[in-house]
Amino acid sequence: MVRINLLPHRQERRKEQRETFFALCVAAAALAVVLVMLWNHEVGAALDLQNQRNAYIDAETAKLDANIKAIDEMHKRKEDLLQRMKVIQELQGMRPVIVRIFDEMVRVIPNGLYLTSLDRHQDNFHVQGIAENTNEVSALMRNISASPWFKSPQLHNVVASSAKDNAGPAPLPGADGSTQQRFDLNFSLQIPKQAGSEGASSSSQSKGGATP
Repeated sequence: MVRINLLPHRQERRKEQRETFFALCVAAAALAVVLVMLWNHEVGAALDLQNQRNAYIDAETAKLDANIKAIDEMHKRKEDLLQRMKVIQELQGMRPVIVRIFDEMVRVIPNGLYLTSLDRHQDNFHVQGIAENTNEVSALMRNISASPWFKSPQLHNVVASSAKDNAGPAPLPGADGSTQQRFDLNFSLQIPKQAGSEGASSSSQSKGGATP
């Protein structure tokens, strides 16, 4: 009977299996390293691309901010110019009104009275003057009340003083050189509707004439 010893053959087969297993493990590890490297490369490329996009967005945002700031400055300059133009137009429209105010001022001042000072704040007037007697002061107040340009005369005080103490431009006609009346008076401006329309029309004409 023939006997065959299979032990060496089995040992060689096991050795081959172990070598094959180790080779497969090394190949799997190498493949895993390659896959990890590829993944890192792709992630890095994606991050670089996103960083470039973020930088582009930041640059464009900075440009937009600069443009918005410039537009705000232009709007501010436009508002300033419009405000100046409005003031100029109002002044141009008020020129005939101012002339009428002074003309009406001459009309309401009675004989025997002259003004030593005249102050205006917006639509309010404050005048000081000298009159021969209180009748002229009363006449001035009546004329102001009856005027279409003035209203609300308010007499603050009337003080009798010597004609020698009153430093006027010329002696009052008919003054006897004894006693005169120094007065202090306030009144307000009221512009008639017709005069206001004329002023607005004048302003519109001047504006239209300035337009090419």
